[in-house]
Amino acid sequence: MGEHEQVIQRYVACFSRQDWAGLVECLTDDVEREEVGHSGFVRGKKEFAENMRPPPEVDTMRMEVSRMTEEGDVVVSEGTVHLSKKDGSSFKVRFCDIFEFGRDKIRRLSGFAAVV
Repeated sequence: MGEHEQVIQRYVACFSRQDWAGLVECLTDDVEREEVGHSGFVRGKKEFAENMRPPPEVDTMRMEVSRMTEEGDVVVSEGTVHLSKKDGSSFKVRFCDIFEFGRDKIRRLSGFAAVV
């Protein structure tokens, strides 16, 4: 497993625990995130973490990565986010994320996702 893939594993673990402080430690200060077709563009750790938080009706979220590929300073990951709502219902979101690294931290994330 590559060095950057290990950072992605920490990122995924923090996301699944909803540990936003731990998650932002995986990011550069000037991180950028673009969720293509959804929540738009954010810049900086604070905006990134706020944008990742679930809406109030969501109780838990768990991210599961099914495949990662690392080449140079880029990691592509595919997987599923399992969301449970406070009303007892649940749903899944399939994603493909492209992580670009700088200074051994995530510098940019381009995400593509769809509810399944």
